[in-house]
Amino acid sequence: MAKIEIFDPAMCCSSGVCGENVDQEVVDAAAAVSAARKEGVDVVRHNLASAPLEFASTPVVRELLESEGADSLPVVVIDGEIVLKGVYPTLAQLRAWVRRDSVGNSDSQVARDGRSELPVASSSCCGGASGCC
Repeated sequence: MAKIEIFDPAMCCSSGVCGENVDQEVVDAAAAVSAARKEGVDVVRHNLASAPLEFASTPVVRELLESEGADSLPVVVIDGEIVLKGVYPTLAQLRAWVRRDSVGNSDSQVARDGRSELPVASSSCCGGASGCC
């Protein structure tokens, strides 16, 4: 099973519930990660403020920060590859990435970024070959 790593921007806490301003996106991400962990998904979060060495020692994250800066965070890395950046993953995406890893890349119908990879129909409802109506 792949290890999913989420590299967070610098924050005082990973829950999103700190200070006067609650960041709902971070709250939702924390809930998704918690639920995924309860399902056995190996998800690790790294906070730039408290674990800068993790950012520096992960080549794709270090290169991203050098080229795009901290505004590109959060970023999700699986097996050394960036699969999502600029937004937090949903629980459905976390599940899909694990499902994809467990069945192998070629048989999966869900891309690492959570999008469907379902094949286009060979014929359409209109009788054409484009797969579109």
